[in-house]
Amino acid sequence: MIEKITEYLGSNNELTGSMVGFLLKPENLERLKDNKKLVKKLTKIKALPSALRLYLRNLAGVSDKITEDFFSKSELAEIKKRVVAADVEGSMGNVRTSGMDQYIPSLIGTNKGAIGYDDATFSIKGIFTDPKVNMDMTLGQAVFTKDKKGNIVVNDIHDFHGKGSIGVGYDDTDMSNLENEYRKGFSDRKTEFRPDPYSAETGRFTEEEKQNPFLIALEGRSGSYVDETDEEMKIRAQKAFENNDISAAGYARIIAQLDQQKEGIPIEIDIGKITQKDKYEARPDFAKYIAQDTGGKFFYEEDGKQIEYPNPGIEYEDVGIPSLIRKEARKFIK
Repeated sequence: MIEKITEYLGSNNELTGSMVGFLLKPENLERLKDNKKLVKKLTKIKALPSALRLYLRNLAGVSDKITEDFFSKSELAEIKKRVVAADVEGSMGNVRTSGMDQYIPSLIGTNKGAIGYDDATFSIKGIFTDPKVNMDMTLGQAVFTKDKKGNIVVNDIHDFHGKGSIGVGYDDTDMSNLENEYRKGFSDRKTEFRPDPYSAETGRFTEEEKQNPFLIALEGRSGSYVDETDEEMKIRAQKAFENNDISAAGYARIIAQLDQQKEGIPIEIDIGKITQKDKYEARPDFAKYIAQDTGGKFFYEEDGKQIEYPNPGIEYEDVGIPSLIRKEARKFIK
């Protein structure tokens, strides 16, 4: 398998279709689950997005800690971008967080920060074409701290133990045909009533019941509601996928929640130091914040020019930022 994949990657830049279809075939997923050595080798190919590689590792039970070496340069850049945005919030006196669904009360008052989702649309296509989607499906929400050397370290556990129904949120929705899209989907785990072997539903009765009709009436509904098994759910998911009722991402999510390793995969990424320049480039409004000594005067754009005006209700806060630092910050104001 690894030879086929390597050959494909070297000759085809369009990875979103046949490649994913090949990997997600039930027989191939089963083969990958049983072959940690193959999965380790396959997931070292950085041409594949980190979200897909971590997904396969989780299914195969490869729980080696993930470090910065696992990621491509562009993926590390996306991670750093999110951390810088969060760090800027902290520098402006806010909670050190960025992205959606990242608020963690326990971080308030600590030197820790958190990064959250940047895009709400999860899809297989997205992890190949959009760095934001790929990182959303790689990290989701993660915590970061600064070590003794001043380097920023991001920590996370990659797993699929999220709340909610299986497969929810993973859908390549066709916005041009919503009526048809709304008919698609995959219902949560089903239950069905299964009568006991010797009950009225099966037409089979014990000798005692035959002698006493009252027992037949009393126990005529004998049985119980039973959740479908994981295997039954996989069969149903595969059929829905083949019928285009659910997306490849939705199908992958279902299999992940059913088959993933319980402990998840530890992630520890050292992204180095964050400079003041990094902050200015990531958030021009932070440059304004520093340039005006953290308060009082704000800017609006008119005819391509930055116009300064006092913001009513907010007093100018002269915290004593040195003029050289404020002058440097002005270079990054757009």
